[in-house]
Amino acid sequence: MRDLVHDLETVFMDHGDTEKTRHLMRFFKTGIGQYGYGDQFLGLAVPVARSLIAPFKGKLDLSDFDRLLNSSWHEIRLAALLLMTDSAKQMLKRNDAVGLRELVAFYDKRLESANNWDLIDLSVYNIMGAYWQCANIEPAERKRFLRIWADSGNLWRERAAIVSTNALIRQGHLEETFWLAEYFINHSHDLMHKATGWMLREAGKKDIKALRDFLTVFHRRLPRTALRYAIERMEPAERKKWMDKGGSPSCDAHTRK
Repeated sequence: MRDLVHDLETVFMDHGDTEKTRHLMRFFKTGIGQYGYGDQFLGLAVPVARSLIAPFKGKLDLSDFDRLLNSSWHEIRLAALLLMTDSAKQMLKRNDAVGLRELVAFYDKRLESANNWDLIDLSVYNIMGAYWQCANIEPAERKRFLRIWADSGNLWRERAAIVSTNALIRQGHLEETFWLAEYFINHSHDLMHKATGWMLREAGKKDIKALRDFLTVFHRRLPRTALRYAIERMEPAERKKWMDKGGSPSCDAHTRK
C-alpha cells in the first residue's frame, strides 16, 4: 500500500528552491528573536504548493494531516492545511456537519503547527467558515470558541481568532469582528494590529456606518497600523480625518499580556 504522506513529502522536497528559501526565511522573520524563529523553508511559493497538492486532494485523512503537521518544513505544514481547507469545502458541499466538527476539533488541537501568519490566514477562513455555515452554530457558541483562542496567550491562536471572523463577515455577522477588535485593542504585536485593521476594513465593506461607529468610540486607542488598515478603502479626506484624530503608535507600550 502506497504511503501518500511520504509521496507528498517527496514531491515537495524535489521541488525545493534554495534561492527562494533565503528570501522566504527573511520574509517570514526566522531570525533570532523574530516571530518565525527556527522555521525551515523549502523555497516553494503558495501557487506552487497548491499545484503540488492537487493529486492528493480527497485522499488523506486526519492521521495523515497529523503526520504532515509534524514536519519541520514550513511548506509541508502548509500542504496539510491547504488539504484540510479543501476537505472543509467538500464537507460543506455535502452538508457534512459531523465531519466538519471533527475537522475543526483536530484543527484546534494542532493549531500551534500553523506557526506563521500565512499558515493561519490560508486555513482559518475556509475551515471555520465552512463549519459555522454548515453546523449553524449559535452566536454564543461561536463567541465561546473564539474567546478560548483570544485568551490563549499564543500569537497564532490570537490571530486565528480575529482572522476567522472574515468568514462571519461574509455571512453577514459583524459582531464578533468588532468585539475582538476591541478585545485586542491593546495587543502588543504588529501582526495583530495588521490583522485587526484588516478585519475592520472587511467589516466596513459590509457596513460602513458600523465601522464609523466603532472608530468614533475607539479610534484614539487603536494602534495606528490597525487604524490605517481599517480606513484604507475610505476617501482620502476621510482617511486624513481619522488619522489626524489619533490612534496609538503601532509599537506602543500597551500590552494585553
